[in-house]
Amino acid sequence: MAKRKVTLTELNMTPMIDCVFLLLLFFMVSMKFKELDRKLDTDMPKTGKPKPDDPNIVVTELWIRIAVKKGTAGPNAQPQYILDQKAMGSKEELRAALARHAAIPGVTKDPVILAPTDEAHHGWVLTAMDYLHEFKYKSINFKQ
Repeated sequence: MAKRKVTLTELNMTPMIDCVFLLLLFFMVSMKFKELDRKLDTDMPKTGKPKPDDPNIVVTELWIRIAVKKGTAGPNAQPQYILDQKAMGSKEELRAALARHAAIPGVTKDPVILAPTDEAHHGWVLTAMDYLHEFKYKSINFKQ
């Protein structure tokens, strides 16, 4: 008796299509775009050249550098906030300086640039961002 050779003439695509639709459904359900958009309060830059409302207004930048205080490292590391090249002794001093700065009319619309070092802890950056949000600064940017 001779053996017959069986050849596959077509592939069954149903299981693959089922898997693709299940993956699509999983990613659509697990990602809540609208809810995420509401939580992240960001302003994306507009394209093109900036057009100032009044060309006579000078826009200044406020720089906040966040680093590890000298002499501290590892689990005992402490933050060093530097506001426009002036070292702050503590986060309370940073908050007070930002409050004084925010009291100047119109200054909260100027850009603030946060420049954390690689060693800066995430919580230190969030502390600075909380203070900026508290005093209603509008434009917060990051610089490495």
